[in-house]
Amino acid sequence: MVAKKLVTVVGATGAQGGSVVDYLLKNKSQEYAIRAVTRSTESAAAKALAARGVEVIRADLTDTAALKAAFAGSYAIFTVTNFWGLFSDAQKQFPKEKDVGLLAGQAAGIETQMGINMVDAALATETLQHYIWSTLTDAYKVSGGRIKPPHYESKAQVTRYIQSKPELLTKTTFVWCAYYATNFAGLTRPIYVPATGHYIQIQATPSDQPIACIGNTHSNFGIFVEAALAQPDRTRGGQTVFAFVESTTLGGLLQTWAEAHNVKATYIQVSRETLFSAWPMEVQEFTVGMEFWDMIRDKEWTGKDSLLTYSDLGIDVTTLKSVKDSFAELEL
Repeated sequence: MVAKKLVTVVGATGAQGGSVVDYLLKNKSQEYAIRAVTRSTESAAAKALAARGVEVIRADLTDTAALKAAFAGSYAIFTVTNFWGLFSDAQKQFPKEKDVGLLAGQAAGIETQMGINMVDAALATETLQHYIWSTLTDAYKVSGGRIKPPHYESKAQVTRYIQSKPELLTKTTFVWCAYYATNFAGLTRPIYVPATGHYIQIQATPSDQPIACIGNTHSNFGIFVEAALAQPDRTRGGQTVFAFVESTTLGGLLQTWAEAHNVKATYIQVSRETLFSAWPMEVQEFTVGMEFWDMIRDKEWTGKDSLLTYSDLGIDVTTLKSVKDSFAELEL
């Protein structure tokens, strides 16, 4: 019997990592054994993974030694970090602090170090053949230094660190996950106006801003990672996989949401000052990222680099959950 390839998944109880686990468990070749890295092996989510035959190991992303032990024996490693959780922690730690940039910067610094810790642990993994890092575009580089959203820069610094390690870069695939449909249940949730019976969505960037969407992240993201693992000669060496199912505009996205719920919705653009005066810090930080996408519009997102999309990877996007169907799952 041929030994299964061990794929270690960081963030296996989250949207991205959980989706990766789901697709690898469903893999028809059954060539993978899966190890989940989590902060708590006693959580309900961790126990659910174990019940499905996943090996569950405890390791904190701040502990490089624990990560080395968790990664040992891995053929492939999928890694992801959670800026928004760290940003929330920073706000709880300093409840009186009103400087979004300061708090976001603190979260970004921790996230970057976590990413570097995982890279260092991967470098020490002798069996490693494929390293997958879930990141975002280098906004500072692509914008010519005009904008540096903390939650982009934190991941970009890890990407640069990987690029400085040729022995790991040859084994690495970068993957970007596009706009989550679940943002419409949180950060950009439309607001119901009883007087009109309509919904409004208030943003600081224009409605014609191009945007790509992954739809339901848990349902769709994992197939891109599975496809990358299946085609290492095409996806390693620092190639970037762009995980999305549909491209549209911010206004178009709102109308798709409205159609999914059979309601009427209007997109309202306001100044960033107006938005920031009324919305929580998460929306303010999120908006800086949206301003970056509006700034670059149709320019090359990664400079001279190319992106591998679903068509390049042989993924039949029609088999994935559409953006409209993803929106339909969300509560009004």
